[in-house]
Amino acid sequence: MVPLGHGRSLEIAEEGAEERLQVRAAEGQILLSIRLTSEGPVLSLEGVSLEISAAKALSLGCETLRIQAAQDASIEVGGSLREQVRGSVVREAGRSARVTAAEVTVEASPGGVAIRANDDVDLVGERVRLNSEDPPMPLTREEFLERQALVRSRPEPAALMIPPDAALGGAGRGTPSSG
Repeated sequence: MVPLGHGRSLEIAEEGAEERLQVRAAEGQILLSIRLTSEGPVLSLEGVSLEISAAKALSLGCETLRIQAAQDASIEVGGSLREQVRGSVVREAGRSARVTAAEVTVEASPGGVAIRANDDVDLVGERVRLNSEDPPMPLTREEFLERQALVRSRPEPAALMIPPDAALGGAGRGTPSSG
């Protein structure tokens, strides 16, 4: 053991196939530990707060990454954020979840989109279009009337032209007899 300032100490030890270097606080807890194992070095830091800063880039690479926060977590990005996941994504919130943006696109290709709610599902928008490739709502009454005139001027497909009496199931059917 090598004594350091403010009551801290440096310990160097060998246990089996491992070498260990540890810095301990005056109270005895381990602040920094470097263990040299047969699989490679293991670095452990402990403190009230830890800061890592890089002027250009910070890269982490590993087989499994776990980040745990006993309280809140925050990620602030000054530019764009891109997530790429080759497997599945599961996000669970104990209370509520919200996505806020100038524009939101949800796309499943190929595949479907399922929305399930124990209670109501509200869709609120200037226009809610389902299975529609229609143009957006007209901005003026004149534009609306122009579109209506255009629709009326198109010929109906022959398959949809049904004679008036055929709609009742043929002549005499569905109406009381007159004799």
